[in-house]
This record gives sequence, structure tokens and C-alpha cells, in this order.
Amino acid sequence: MCKKNMLLSILPPDWSGHCTLIQLHMPFYLLPLHSSESVRPGKSRKPRSTLEMFDSNVYIDGIGIPRRVPNQYKARDQVAAGFESIIFWWSTINKNVDWINYLYYNQQRFLNFTREAIEGIHGQLDKTSLMTWQNRIALDMLLAEKGGVCAMFGDNCCTFIPNNTAPDGSVSCALAGLTALSVELAENSGISNPLDELFERWFGIWAGWCKTIFTTVLISLAIMVICGCCLIPCMHGLLQRLIDNSLTKAYFPHADNSQNPDFNPLLSELSSSSEYAKIFPDDWV
Repeated sequence: MCKKNMLLSILPPDWSGHCTLIQLHMPFYLLPLHSSESVRPGKSRKPRSTLEMFDSNVYIDGIGIPRRVPNQYKARDQVAAGFESIIFWWSTINKNVDWINYLYYNQQRFLNFTREAIEGIHGQLDKTSLMTWQNRIALDMLLAEKGGVCAMFGDNCCTFIPNNTAPDGSVSCALAGLTALSVELAENSGISNPLDELFERWFGIWAGWCKTIFTTVLISLAIMVICGCCLIPCMHGLLQRLIDNSLTKAYFPHADNSQNPDFNPLLSELSSSSEYAKIFPDDWV
């Protein structure tokens, strides 16, 4: 501040006279988040403790399904998933398992990132609080003749700084809880597949390719076995019955075998004809 109460951030080149360094004090108070007092008394604004932290449009319906989730925050289309579950239900089950694994993986990543962030804040805030306390003691010693720092600032000097970085502080407890939760999730995650371990031990870096080839060959053999043991005999029986019925209707259109399913009109007609006697003698068994 120079003469005539002029505030200058820098001194001009042709400056002359008397100036002094000053520090401006902003007349404001920082209200806590959970304060029960309004920001402006007499206005219609809500207290900070009553501010809604979640979207009020999202709700749980009568059967326990969340509704009105914005489309930009949806992971899957429930309408398409509904049609898919009707036609390709096995694929929907596998996709749901993959999504569960993906969400579990992202949850562990989120916990790890949050823990690292709080660890950094904890370390910096701990040292900053220690330096502030040391500076305050030094200022009180330097200003001891004038009554210390509080003699200069008055009531505004009474500032309480909570030691949340102490071993029993809120930041330390939260950090310990996040660390324990991260360890618990890591212990409950992971699958053990003996086949993967066997291929990695035998083929090394080519384990993925060899596993794919082995799986393809195994599935092909399974399909061939199923076709050879089940489908081929069934198809053979169906074709044989179809051919017999076609021949019967072609040569004996008036034959009625509804009462006896084992009745064969061809053999019956041959047995009653003279040609049958010529082919088979009387004493033939």
C-alpha cells in the first residue's frame, strides 16, 4: 500500500515515496458440510446437511429392481438382454458371469486407487500439520514480548486443527479399513484352473494357443461321438421306417396295418401266393 491508500501488486518504474507490504484478510467463514445452519438465514435454500447425495429419480420397484437409471450410466440394455435370455439363454448366463468378474475387478481397482490417494493425502497432511505446529511455536516465541500470536489476532486466533492423521484419527482408521477391505477382496478373488497350470508348465508362452487347439479338437471329437452314437442310429431308424412305409404304400395301397404294427403286407401277400410256395418248400422252417 502506497500513499493515498493505493494498492499495487508491483511497483511502477518511476515509483518514489513510501510503501509498505500488507496482507488482506478475506471476511468469510467456511461452513462444514454437515452444518445445521443455512448458508443465508432468511432465504429458501436448504441446509448443507439436508442436501441430497443421490439421484432421487432412481428407485427400487416392488420386485426389487432399480428403475429410471439414466441410459448413459447403463452397462447393458435390459430389453435386448431379455430377448437374448429367451432365445440364447446359455449365452446370457456366460455374459452375466463375465460382467460379474468385470465389476469385481473394477471394484478392486477403485479400492486400490482410493487407498493410494488417501495414503498420499495422509502423508502430506501429517507433515503439513507438523510444520504448522512448529511454525506456530516459533511465532509465539518471536512474538512473546507482544503477547504472542493470539494477542495480535484476538478471538480469530482460537483455531482448532483436528489431528485426523494420528494413529487413532479418522483418516488413519479409514485408510486401515480400505487396506483390510482390499486384502479381503484380493483373497476372495482369483480362480485356479489345473488345466491352465498344466499347459503353462508344458508349453510356456505357447500355452494359450495350445489350449485353444486342444479345446477345439476336444469339442470336435465330442460332437463326432455324439453324432456317431446317437444321431446316426436315430437317423438310420427313421430313414428305414420312411422307406418301408413308402414301399408299402406304393405296392399295397389298400393294406391296413393299424391293428397290428408288426404286420408287413409284403410278406403276407407273398405267403398267400403261389410264388411263395415255389421259393420255400412245405417242410421249410
